[in-house]
Amino acid sequence: MSSQETKKETISTILINFKNNLFGIEYYFDKFGSLARGTDIEQMKKSSDYITDCFTEIGIDIKTKENNNTVSNEKLIQLSKKLTKQPKISSKNYEILSKSSFLMLNNYFEYLLSDLLSYHYNKFQKSLNEKKFNLALKEINEYETIDEVTKALITKEVETMMVEMTFDELLEHFHTTLEINNEKDIINWDLIRECRERRHLIVHNSSLVNKKYISRTKNPFNLKIGETIYVTKDYFIKSCREFYLAGILMSYNCWGKWDKDAATEAIYHIMVDSFELLKQNDYDLVCRFTNYSKTIEARNEKQEDYLLRTNVNRLIALKKLDDTSILSKELKKFKTGTISPIFKLAFAILSDNHKNIIDLVKQAKSINELDFTKYQEWPIYDFIRNTEELNNEIEKELNTSSIKKVSKATNRTKKLKA
Repeated sequence: MSSQETKKETISTILINFKNNLFGIEYYFDKFGSLARGTDIEQMKKSSDYITDCFTEIGIDIKTKENNNTVSNEKLIQLSKKLTKQPKISSKNYEILSKSSFLMLNNYFEYLLSDLLSYHYNKFQKSLNEKKFNLALKEINEYETIDEVTKALITKEVETMMVEMTFDELLEHFHTTLEINNEKDIINWDLIRECRERRHLIVHNSSLVNKKYISRTKNPFNLKIGETIYVTKDYFIKSCREFYLAGILMSYNCWGKWDKDAATEAIYHIMVDSFELLKQNDYDLVCRFTNYSKTIEARNEKQEDYLLRTNVNRLIALKKLDDTSILSKELKKFKTGTISPIFKLAFAILSDNHKNIIDLVKQAKSINELDFTKYQEWPIYDFIRNTEELNNEIEKELNTSSIKKVSKATNRTKKLKA
């Protein structure tokens, strides 16, 4: 492939693009949210100061409860004129930011569905063999090859589907026609539908609640007709998480259905995703996401290793949530007989069994499964870092190992120079 050729699109690249989009919008919202609030507060303060100055000029201190000064008609007229020139209060900066971010969030999910549809129909073009397309001769002459015409027709068909189908019809198309599981037991589609309807209110109804919104969403927030809706920070973050979960689960189901030869890569990414969510302290989302991975059966050693690590991430999340009931049941299913030292160490930590921790640390270290950096990185070690004596002993063991390696490397360098 030449450097000028574009990289072939896969479910993996589609998924990465979706994740980057959501990361970008969350970062944008978080980065500029405080600035927008600050600007709103500053503008309101300027307006308040202006009003205070206007009254002070005519001899009235509005901060004092009683003012006995008599004010002439001339002064009152002067005050009226000044108040009409009061600087406009721009208290909607944060509101504009939140709503625009929310609209982008909805759009990014639409883009994902569109990309997945395009990928499917380009890869399995025979599924559209019975479809009749209208294309003028002038349009055909714009393309050089049949392949280009085919791709243009598929793009046109997907665009039509995205415009003419309702959101529920699109989901049903994925489920029934393309045989993609919508994971209704994991994804809160009602919340996503509410987000979609809220988007319609913002775009088409000046953010005012109407009968259509209430009937389509069953009004989960008990809003009244004519009431203005807002996008708060908590609501936005919750919406982001649900769109993220829905997007990646639908993508992985498409991946498993359409790119079976890359199943190991998909399971690897599932493991990485669960780890990234753990590092973000989003333990509830980790549990929901890894519920999905529990249904996957390993077909080789790599897949088995990735799924085991994903399951450990799930157990970490359960422990972080202090969900002892489910954690206890899950740990009983954990087979420790043939697993490597790093997983035996994980099991011991999750079970609060610290008796052989140091021995397991040494075993894991001896086969390069554990070093000081990994000890600092994996969230499972949070549970033993709080135990000062044990933590000090582990860090000493791992640091000593690092020092020895550096010392040996230095000695080898000295011998070579000599």
